Amino acid sequence: MRLVNTSDSDHAVMTAAVRQLYGSRHELFVVPQCIYEMWAVMTRPAGAANGFGLSPADVALGMDRFLARVPLLADSPEIFPYWLTLVTQHQVSGKPTHDARLAAALQVHGLDAILTRNVADFKRFGIQVINPADLPEGGSTL
Repeated sequence: MRLVNTSDSDHAVMTAAVRQLYGSRHELFVVPQCIYEMWAVMTRPAGAANGFGLSPADVALGMDRFLARVPLLADSPEIFPYWLTLVTQHQVSGKPTHDARLAAALQVHGLDAILTRNVADFKRFGIQVINPADLPEGGSTL
């Protein structure tokens, strides 16, 4: 969301990180769960739990533009057993179960890193967590 929300305080950092990773020949992907979560926040009333208050039509247009540039990986039945292992092994409960599902999707798709400002949320899952603010200028840590 930081990438598409130009008023977010981290928009410039995220945009620079994505440009840098593309420039370094890294492939970037998105999974459906990120799209679901983005839709929920963007259509949530402004001021309510970080909501943007956008109309579904406006969000759909933005999603179309975003998905034209970033490949969408498929949800698959294989994600569930990975997720169940992660939440059981790491004793995950509440909202962090969504983060575990993202980590499981990465594992299923053979990806080894996630670009996020929420570093602490993903460290326990055994994937490389890249904070866009930590990428050195002119190179990447991947």
